Amino acid sequence: MEEQLPLLSTLHCCPYIEDGHSACSSRFTLGRLDQACSVCFGTFKSCEMYRQLAGVTHNASLDMTINGHAVELRPTGS
Repeated sequence: MEEQLPLLSTLHCCPYIEDGHSACSSRFTLGRLDQACSVCFGTFKSCEMYRQLAGVTHNASLDMTINGHAVELRPTGS
């Protein structure tokens, strides 16, 4: 039985690829084509470049508590 490929119109594609954004051009090389297909035409919302261009922010919490008390975090080497 022949495997049916999805129609191009049903694929979820990154809007920045569709617009030909220059920041995404590094993915479209022969060496990275598999990554481009899986990310740009699949899980593009997890792509760091997509998140940056879309203005999606991820605020990782840097709060640390020990025994329920907040601890101030300082850079090392200061």
